[in-house]
Amino acid sequence: MPELPEVETIKNDLKEQIIGKRIISVFPLWKEIVKDIPYELFVKQIEGKEIIDVERRAKNLIVRLSGGLNLLVHLKMTGHLFVEDEKSSEISKEGKWLKASSEDLVKDQQNQFIRIIFHLSGGKILAMGDMRKFAYIRLMDDRGLEEFLKNYGPEPLSSGFSAEKLASILKKKNTAIKKVLMDQSLVAGIGNIYADEILWASRVHPLSASSKLQDKDIEAIYENTRKILRLAIKRRGTSTSDFRDTKGLKGTYGDLRNVYQREGMPCPVCGGPVRKIKVGGRGTHFCPRCQKEVK
Repeated sequence: MPELPEVETIKNDLKEQIIGKRIISVFPLWKEIVKDIPYELFVKQIEGKEIIDVERRAKNLIVRLSGGLNLLVHLKMTGHLFVEDEKSSEISKEGKWLKASSEDLVKDQQNQFIRIIFHLSGGKILAMGDMRKFAYIRLMDDRGLEEFLKNYGPEPLSSGFSAEKLASILKKKNTAIKKVLMDQSLVAGIGNIYADEILWASRVHPLSASSKLQDKDIEAIYENTRKILRLAIKRRGTSTSDFRDTKGLKGTYGDLRNVYQREGMPCPVCGGPVRKIKVGGRGTHFCPRCQKEVK
């Protein structure tokens, strides 16, 4: 699932590519990608609207439209957003790229499975693909969006997020630290990939009880959270699975992974084998030598 760095990468791309464009028309290949309202009403309300901004909150993309409307987009497991020149692209009725300005769009299987196409002014198209059909789009007014976003915890890269803020969250939870980091109501945007990497860099076992962590552990988690997320954004995300940017290209943070999906491979610090366990039902990678459990 795309996490904070991947969604931030998409947001940054879209801000450069579609702000100021108007939605001319919408073509569905799978109407069910639109949730909560009938597809026909969705189209009626957004056609002609101008895209005035693109934001990210947690793992959500928010496309702000004129008239106080917003497209809330969640990519879930395998969702993708692509921006292409209309004249140089062609998509089949089955949602496959037949032609595009980028060969990566056409040749990479992860870039297929287009579900909906937005025709924009200036000869651009915004296409959303999703192999597993879990991704969705919701249309919300400003008030509804504000209420929805109250469900999320603080942004770990925001100026208001501090080691003290993180400590106040962790000390209230007597559960595994990895589960806390991935709880979107407590800290926004961190998922399986970066939780593993952050905890390894902090030398904290993923099963350690959050409330029992020492101040030095919390400080390390805070510092490594900001360091790793910023680096992952700079490297345009992780594409060990299916993430691609708006041009269909892979991110390169996966080349720097220390433990995530490296079961049985040597830890970069001690040389011992990386282990895989389940934490909260999620596959979790860590070094048992470097990361000692605090109970």
